[in-house]
Amino acid sequence: MTGTPDPWPRVAEDDPLDGLRAALLEAPCGYEPTRGYEDHCWLLHGIHDGPVRLRWDEVLSRADRRLTDWPGTLSHLVFEDVTGADELDGPDPAELDRASLARLVEHLVRRSPGGPDTRCGAAQAPVAVPPDETLLARRGRLGDALAHHDAGPDFHFPATWWAADGHWLVVTDHDLSATQVFGDTALIEALLADPGLDAVRRPTVAETFAALRASGD
Repeated sequence: MTGTPDPWPRVAEDDPLDGLRAALLEAPCGYEPTRGYEDHCWLLHGIHDGPVRLRWDEVLSRADRRLTDWPGTLSHLVFEDVTGADELDGPDPAELDRASLARLVEHLVRRSPGGPDTRCGAAQAPVAVPPDETLLARRGRLGDALAHHDAGPDFHFPATWWAADGHWLVVTDHDLSATQVFGDTALIEALLADPGLDAVRRPTVAETFAALRASGD
């Protein structure tokens, strides 16, 4: 709502961001950790046919394909040559749809020792930051994540956000249409089991590119 203060205020440029500042600056499309978490999964951004939400595999089935057959990263390219895919709404690039974000926040609150009061750090992907700024970063409560989303202060919801205590990290690569969640096994298994989310196990971005290079594609 216009005029409503953002509950995730911007932080000073010397804030260390829980030791992640340098890594965030070096990750132009969003920071993907390579260690420190037990497990991870992907939340696929929503696709709608009118009021009906479709799972990615439902759309791919129109071309007798499955997501497990796709060797690349999770962008709009997944749906190339799928009849009618261009007429559907979504998936949005660079930002998790609000309904999925709300479900994710519920899970994070449930699995975080601090619950809704869990302190979060957040940073926009450097490629989306104005050229006169180094890093657009914020801090706030986990319970205020949706309010921050609705305040709409930035071009997209922060590409990378995390629990300050290190329990989990969420990243939406600026070039992709899916969001990665890193955390403990219980959190990831809960996300995968939630019928309200289109959650899948897939390799990380780094692992996907490494496999593609190895195959010569």
